[in-house]
Amino acid sequence: HPPTPLPHNHTHTHTHAHAHAHARALLPHSSSRPSPSKLGCGQCSRVPAEGRAGAESKGTDSHDDVASSAAKNEPKMSDLPPGPPSLIRQKSEIEKELERNSVQAEALVKQAKADEAQPHFQYDMELKGCVFVGHTNTDLDSIAAAIAAAHLFDGTPARASEINTETEWVLERWGFKCPEMFAKIEGVQDRDVCLVDFNQRSQLTQGVKESKIKGIIDHHALRDGAVAVDYPIYIDVRPWGSVATILSHTYFRNRKKLPKDIAGLLLSAILSDTLNLNSPTCTDIDKLMVATLSKIAEVKDVDGLAEKQFKAKSKMLLRYSIPEILRGDLKRFNIQDIIIAFGVCETTDTKTVLEKKDEILDEMKAMKTENQDTFVFFAIIDVAKLNSQLLICGEAEKELAEKAYDAKMDEKTSVIDLGDRVSRKKTMVPPLGSLIKSGFKLSKKAEAANKAALSKEAQEQVGKLQLVYDENCVGEIRRVGGKFKKAALALKALNAFKR
Repeated sequence: HPPTPLPHNHTHTHTHAHAHAHARALLPHSSSRPSPSKLGCGQCSRVPAEGRAGAESKGTDSHDDVASSAAKNEPKMSDLPPGPPSLIRQKSEIEKELERNSVQAEALVKQAKADEAQPHFQYDMELKGCVFVGHTNTDLDSIAAAIAAAHLFDGTPARASEINTETEWVLERWGFKCPEMFAKIEGVQDRDVCLVDFNQRSQLTQGVKESKIKGIIDHHALRDGAVAVDYPIYIDVRPWGSVATILSHTYFRNRKKLPKDIAGLLLSAILSDTLNLNSPTCTDIDKLMVATLSKIAEVKDVDGLAEKQFKAKSKMLLRYSIPEILRGDLKRFNIQDIIIAFGVCETTDTKTVLEKKDEILDEMKAMKTENQDTFVFFAIIDVAKLNSQLLICGEAEKELAEKAYDAKMDEKTSVIDLGDRVSRKKTMVPPLGSLIKSGFKLSKKAEAANKAALSKEAQEQVGKLQLVYDENCVGEIRRVGGKFKKAALALKALNAFKR
């Protein structure tokens, strides 16, 4: 590298080794798995374009700074090089799928515009004029489906129970009023009904006569207890991640114009039901619909929309499973070939989250093994008191975080108090990146623990995420079949016995 700062439009020339290092860093995390031994490798740490101006103004050379800092065995935060750390945020699942499906999405949008001039054909005549209602555990997917289906089939949307905070936020975002309770709709006893987002009798809202059910639009399993009538009805059940995906596809199939606000509503519902495309139930058609709907709804920052939805959702954490809480707002960062998975939960009810701490820690360990992340962190941010607590799931995470934040982990709770650090982007990830950039190395103990966590043997212990159905439940994401927690408890007991 030249000794003088590079101008913004300068072509940066790499050595062969450095070029390969940067190529790996830009790959999705699944194809660039680092090993614990890569820590402190000292590979190219060029200041990113967005932060280069700050480095130029100080007339510094990032390589000289890294070399001098890495020469010290115990780097201190005061010794770190100026300017932002050389970190690359991994593309989220949403970003990757928007890019991958861009061409198909453009074609769908173009075809839909052309179809607007064509006659609209109603394939689903049986549903015309129905009241569309979801299950009694009302969520965003069921409400969005009721509103979209009512528009699609000239009917009336209804709800089966009170809505949650995420649904409330999304309805306001896209300019919709909350549908009336089913029982309060005038003359509803004499109206035909179509069920959306469920098929179980146990989830029928009060007032629905089974003799009036004309259709079911759903994406859940057909199990014992499903609605059964003595005559043929319209049934559209598809193995997709969201009923909103089914209705989006039906708009295109029926050549009916999809308004911008309904496209946005359906987009939000798919993001919610598929955990921002991270759920094991998510399919390629869900991803294609997200790419297409985002264009129709003119949403440029789909990740930002998903993040805002989760913030609204986190106000009602008791309704969500541990995998959903951990993955609701999770981002991965590549720092010199080191992958940091960093999840956050912004809430006014930190007590509720901390009560689930042990389960969250178990899921963090399982996710680390499953995704081969070098480090996994989860911050609980109190948006009222403006402070944060960081959950530490392993020895490697403990060593890195204690050094980066100059704080000690509570050995009893596995929590580090981050004080007033409340921004993952500005105050949480940068110290970690700076420390890794300086040449930080794990102790032999922590490196061995990380190697064990990423081993094939550990991968066989974590089980897998599945959509699990309970009685009176439309399903939630849980980890099943894993021996991870049992193994951890056995090891803990063995260590206690040795002591």
